[in-house]
Amino acid sequence: MRELTKPAAAPGADDSHDPLHQFGCRSHCLGAVPMREDWKKFEGRVVNNMLPLRRLLESTRYSAVFLTQSGHEQPKNLAIKFIRAGARADSQTSLWYRASKLNHPNLLRLLPGGHCKLGGMDLIFVVMEYAEQNLGRVLPNRPLTANETREMLRPLLGALSYIHSEGLAHTHIKPSNIMAIGKQLKLSCDTVLAFNEPRPAYRPADAYDAPEAGRARVAASSDVWSLGVTLVEILTQQTPVSSPGSQADPIVPSIIPQPFLDIARQCLRREPLLRWTTAQIADCLRPLPFRLPRM
Repeated sequence: MRELTKPAAAPGADDSHDPLHQFGCRSHCLGAVPMREDWKKFEGRVVNNMLPLRRLLESTRYSAVFLTQSGHEQPKNLAIKFIRAGARADSQTSLWYRASKLNHPNLLRLLPGGHCKLGGMDLIFVVMEYAEQNLGRVLPNRPLTANETREMLRPLLGALSYIHSEGLAHTHIKPSNIMAIGKQLKLSCDTVLAFNEPRPAYRPADAYDAPEAGRARVAASSDVWSLGVTLVEILTQQTPVSSPGSQADPIVPSIIPQPFLDIARQCLRREPLLRWTTAQIADCLRPLPFRLPRM
């Protein structure tokens, strides 16, 4: 394992109760959780003599993502994600390796990462394609139109169906993880987990997670719920309303145009077995065949 070094010529992602719990070590045994300012001071360092940390893109209580570049004659922008290492680090790197084998035109490509040290912290990392645009940056300004939503949903469903066919769930469908490189939609895949595995403890349920996410094992139906929340948000700029403690399905605004209204309602069923599959959603998106009137 190599220490991250700062070259002489170089210039200067979800909250949890304990971000290190997933890896078998609580925060107090590895020191304070890094804040954004702590991560930012590592800009300019080089990972394993190969990957320069150009700029901090985002950070959470358990991870950080930097802009980096490949070492070719014509450097290519990439993103590198770090997570604190611990007892389950090998399990996470194995998942990332499995994700790096996924091959779909609408998935961000992952490159196998590894282990490193940064400022005395033991870290694991993964490298992925860098996308300058994501849907989370669009929605504060405006919702998507019906046509834009349809154009977005079709490739997203294709990518999600492919992930599920490989025995994996995305586990974190939300607008900021729906990206674009050029004119091609790309879904992140660094959060994939194997079906029937327990949910990692480091990331508590958020507004996009299914009601059962905190207690149930990983399943495709949870991704469908998250897709439903995302669909409502991209059309209304708000997530669905659900009363605390209520067992009723969330309220989906009736102003949402068809077929998206039906899709959202069928995705946001509290009972996982009642939710539509990605195939059913895709069928609902297909236009009805044209029939000549009887003469």
